[in-house]
Amino acid sequence: MKRFILSIAVIVLISISIFIQLFIGTSHELGLVTVQASEQNRPCPRYGGVLVIGRTDDSATLNPLLTIDDASFMVANQIFNSLIERAFVDGQLGYKGDLAEEWNMSPDGMTLYFKLVRNATWHDGYPLTAEDVKFTLELYLKESLPQSAFFRVIDHVETPDNYTVIIKLKQPSPTFVPLALAFWRNHMIIPKHLYEGTNITTNPYNLKPIGSGPFKFVEWKKGDYILLERNENYFKAGLPCLDKIIFKVFPNTEAMLKALSTGEVGAVTLVPEPNLEEVKSMPGVKLFPIFTGLGLVLYIGINTQKYPLNIKEVRQALNYAINKEEIIKLALGNVGRPQRGIFSSELGPFHDPTVGYDYDPDKANQILDSLGFKRGPDGIRVTPNGTRLSFRLFFTAGDLPRMRASEIVKEQFKKIGVEIIPQSYDWPTLKEMITVKYDFDLVWFGHATGPDPDRLYVYYHGSQIYPGSWNYIRYNNSEVNRLWDLSRTIVDQNKRAEIFRQIERIVMEDAPVIPVQERVLYAAYREEFQGFPPGPYWYANHLETIWWTKGSIRSPAEARSLILNASNILTKVSSMIPGDILDKIRSLIEQANQSYREGNYDRAYELASQALSQIESATKTPTPTPLTTPAEIIKTPTPTEKVSEKPGPDYTLLIAITVIVIIVIALTSYVIMRRRR
Repeated sequence: MKRFILSIAVIVLISISIFIQLFIGTSHELGLVTVQASEQNRPCPRYGGVLVIGRTDDSATLNPLLTIDDASFMVANQIFNSLIERAFVDGQLGYKGDLAEEWNMSPDGMTLYFKLVRNATWHDGYPLTAEDVKFTLELYLKESLPQSAFFRVIDHVETPDNYTVIIKLKQPSPTFVPLALAFWRNHMIIPKHLYEGTNITTNPYNLKPIGSGPFKFVEWKKGDYILLERNENYFKAGLPCLDKIIFKVFPNTEAMLKALSTGEVGAVTLVPEPNLEEVKSMPGVKLFPIFTGLGLVLYIGINTQKYPLNIKEVRQALNYAINKEEIIKLALGNVGRPQRGIFSSELGPFHDPTVGYDYDPDKANQILDSLGFKRGPDGIRVTPNGTRLSFRLFFTAGDLPRMRASEIVKEQFKKIGVEIIPQSYDWPTLKEMITVKYDFDLVWFGHATGPDPDRLYVYYHGSQIYPGSWNYIRYNNSEVNRLWDLSRTIVDQNKRAEIFRQIERIVMEDAPVIPVQERVLYAAYREEFQGFPPGPYWYANHLETIWWTKGSIRSPAEARSLILNASNILTKVSSMIPGDILDKIRSLIEQANQSYREGNYDRAYELASQALSQIESATKTPTPTPLTTPAEIIKTPTPTEKVSEKPGPDYTLLIAITVIVIIVIALTSYVIMRRRR
């Protein structure tokens, strides 16, 4: 009897073991793994959509180290990252990390330490490391790049490991962080593996860039558009919100604003001052101020090396002949105020409000008379060697305010016997003419004079005269050079302010430019797009947070994860599903993929959920429950993330085996009782 009972017990244990193996094994074979939802906050209220940004200038290059113009900066800023960026922090304008997750400066101001994020990659899949940062910073030191002047204070760069960067300075610098590291994202990092050993100015990746930013380069049709698409492997989880950004070039302001009013574009980079009232009246369109606090100025640059503009008195006469109030009122929308010096009044004590020239055409005529420049039969003055005072005034094609301003300047200068010939060119052509060939007389130009006056070092220091530089007027004054160099060694802001006031007085005495307007600028967007970056920089920041109000609640990661789940499970159990049902499930998954490709992530998620439901019905096998709230974000697991494999029980198998065990026990009890009788 004991042997019999022992045998029965063994049978029961074996049955239980078989049950456990079947139960667990079946679930694993079906691949029923649950990807746990991330607990992080969703950075985007909605996902998907295409933002078309209208502008009137095309880019010249997409290499951020070579750019000197807004049209190039605004695109490069979406493709590349920098260590830190200027941003509002707790309501105050400060700095926040981009590639750097931690940073600090030594007490003596000589060393900066940066810890990089570990999950940033280039768009071609290569990891972004400290070597890329070092390579980029050293390029500024080795090459004569437009921004190199801001980096000359660097002594050397150390990289003790792949994610640590140590910058050693030659001396404490009050401007290195605000101007070199954070202004206009000056030091965006470029990939060492694509630029090392090449000529940076001719590298083909200047026109088809590989970056690390929220958007990847797709296509550039020159003079028409640049297309960027979302970087699905962006190191900032859940960003960007949009699928694509298109930078669309229009022939003129009228065409651009018409596209804004009809919804052809979702935003425009700049609303010219005369068009502000027109845009205000557009339904569903909002204006917002840009570049506030940066001291924007509009001026006429003078080719100081071309006769007779190389004569200081001629340049002074031109300054006296300009009626700035009239230009602002009639051509520039009556916005802003007359500009007197090279620094904006927004720079406070760094600007001397007494500098500059009042409108005085009589004084201008006196100066030109004293030089022996006599009027010819047509009223235009002629120099003693027979050169007519006839100057070309350049502006960017499609810029109607500057075209109108040029016509006003033409009439104003006619009063002093100077002929003005307005001419327009597309930006890439104009940029080459003024910064490389120096083939110009006068040119409309604008720039920011802040957040620190040292920003204008590249415009007015003699060391910055070389092809492609910002000192295209080729201004060179030894005393200005000396004072500017001195300012870079002083940390005391009061002493620096006095030096810069001296610099401004000397420069305006030399009159290499004609200041016209202290600007107040606006951009505009349609209300179906939200999340524009706060702060003064507009497109000089990443546009990763902009979202489309008609987009999907589900994120791309959520939709993709569920589609992959459905595909993987179907592969495991396809042999268990009848052919007609199998075809329907495959069709659902293909439709989900198509919806995903179209950027309809809600629809893709819904179709994948339907596919999972049909798999469950066809196999009687529970599938992972679809997430039901937008706050639950499914992240597609990376190689470093752990995936929770907690399969749900196969209740059909459980019931069957339980019944078998009960029957065995019942039969055993029955046999024992019979033998006892």
